[in-house]
Amino acid sequence: MTVVEVARAFGLAHDREIYRSIGSEEAGTIVTRTLRGDLAYDSEIMSAAVAADLWRQFVALFDGQALEFISNTGVDSSSWTPATSATFDVGVLVLGTTKAGCLWVEDED
Repeated sequence: MTVVEVARAFGLAHDREIYRSIGSEEAGTIVTRTLRGDLAYDSEIMSAAVAADLWRQFVALFDGQALEFISNTGVDSSSWTPATSATFDVGVLVLGTTKAGCLWVEDED
């Protein structure tokens, strides 16, 4: 599956220009920061350790596969390209050899 097909399958915008390839370490940083606090006010939702553990569990679902990580933001999450109609949205698509996953968060101001 292509990035556009995966985005469409998860209800995200299917414009290729929204998404960029990132490394696994950057993906982990983006997801941990995103799960740790809400996107609008950065209020803590969970500890960074719990968020990182959830990410490890998610990636473990792809055990043994070559993975590609795609996001709509950078590691600092200060800017992003919207992939939903929400005020804020940030996430990571994971494209494996035989399956794909989506960890995406939307928030409203």
